[in-house]
Amino acid sequence: MVVAPGGKAWSILTRRARPMSAKTAAGQGPWLVLAPHPDDETLGCGAFIASVTAAGGRVHTAFLTDGSGSHPDAPGWTGTRIANLRHGEAQAALKALGGKPDALYLDWTDASPASEGDPAFARSVDRLAAWCRVRGIRQIAVTWSGEPHCDHEAAAMLAKAVARRAHCRLWQYLVWGWTVADLAERLGTARVLAVATGSGRARQRRAMACHRSQRGGRIVGARENFCLPDAMLRLMDRPNTLLLETVDAP
Repeated sequence: MVVAPGGKAWSILTRRARPMSAKTAAGQGPWLVLAPHPDDETLGCGAFIASVTAAGGRVHTAFLTDGSGSHPDAPGWTGTRIANLRHGEAQAALKALGGKPDALYLDWTDASPASEGDPAFARSVDRLAAWCRVRGIRQIAVTWSGEPHCDHEAAAMLAKAVARRAHCRLWQYLVWGWTVADLAERLGTARVLAVATGSGRARQRRAMACHRSQRGGRIVGARENFCLPDAMLRLMDRPNTLLLETVDAP
């Protein structure tokens, strides 16, 4: 049987989490989900987006990178063509989830994130903060700053700066963080919110099916042909979405 990673950590964090209904979360929005790559929004927060939207809330989405680096040197696939495909997959996934379709694409290059203090970073903060103000964003959810991927770390850094600028509350969600062996220990001081999102799991699965390029479909023959492991898909079986509020994010 395939088991989702981080099961023990999920149980520990859930036991000390503050429960919240999707309806209550909806009332605390509008929300922004910032995803490092197209598909992170679905895998990490798909059920959240679907459940909060169904409860009458507004959830907007922004993507940090264009996803073009997922299949380098695939025959017949330029970076631009891959980016266009990933964009289309993301839009289809958001439609399946019921979230707002006006996603913001920051189009950073995969695995080459700008650092805080770089002009490109500052421009992204300005752009995303202004976008949040227009939409009245009150809550931002982004990948955990301790995730073992440079784009996920950069997304957390960007969200922190935007939240400070736009006066939003900042939460973190887990994707690859579930694979960190000492996750529960590293999050020992974090405040944990468990949003009941079981009602959104069916939409989440439909949305994940839209990301065909990440499941081994469409693009073949690349020297680094990324395919999301089946074990990670089991994350969508969980009835709650855990959101973290860290004092000093690792």
